[in-house]
Amino acid sequence: MEILGYLLLCLIWSTTWHAIRVCLTGYPPMYGASLRFFIATLLLLAIVRVRKLPLRLPQGPKQHLALIIAGLVNGLGYACIYVAELTLSGGTAAVICAASPLFTLLVARLFGLEQLLLRRVAGMSLGLLGIGALFWEGQTLGAAQVNAMLFALLASAVMWPIYGALLKRYARDLSPLVSTLYFLLYTALTLLLLAPLRGEPLPRIAAAPMEAHLALLFLAVLGSVVAWSVYLALLRRMDLSVLSTLGLVQPVLALLLDVLLKETQLGMRGYLGALLVVAAMGITTWPLRR
Repeated sequence: MEILGYLLLCLIWSTTWHAIRVCLTGYPPMYGASLRFFIATLLLLAIVRVRKLPLRLPQGPKQHLALIIAGLVNGLGYACIYVAELTLSGGTAAVICAASPLFTLLVARLFGLEQLLLRRVAGMSLGLLGIGALFWEGQTLGAAQVNAMLFALLASAVMWPIYGALLKRYARDLSPLVSTLYFLLYTALTLLLLAPLRGEPLPRIAAAPMEAHLALLFLAVLGSVVAWSVYLALLRRMDLSVLSTLGLVQPVLALLLDVLLKETQLGMRGYLGALLVVAAMGITTWPLRR
């Protein structure tokens, strides 16, 4: 069951990078992202009510605060990604964010969840070289490209490892549907608050192309409800660092989609950096263990 869930996440999340790009053709970044997670929250609430699952958190305010912080940092992470993908292709963003497992190992160690082995330190060092090669490639494309890469790196290196560690520690005794409901609700609220701060106009839904609407629904239903519920279910059974190896497959599939959609941005240095990042994740997380 864990293998099937893992493969499903690889398939869904490797395509969401391109779905975000399509969604941005009709929706401003923060409003589009918040709508995605609000729709997902409403769907999850309906499922929880039908299944008559309790919404009360067993650990009380402490657990609720952890879910609020996890949703906050996830919202900030997605804000960075949506802004970055105004400039970056889906494949390029996926490769930058593939560095997330390297930093997740550090956060997992700081939270006392897992050990930091010498092999993992070596892998992280190799991954940092790969990130350097990617930014070297970005410099040849212009300042806008480098700034977008920095936004993506901020999400993968800081925001996402923090929420993963918080959920690993504080959401393990919750139903995946309930924990996902709270997590995505606070993610949506964070993004909604960021929209006016960024000065975004309200989305003109009627004027948005059909492709943007379909991309929004794909991101809400498959990319959020299904994917996050599966992720949190697997998080209860697998090491955080092992589950973070989803980043091994996502950038490869996303780069293939770049080629198919003729949106390739990386040159030789960029692909070398991508190879180093993927190799680093393989070194730091292999052999896989539950």
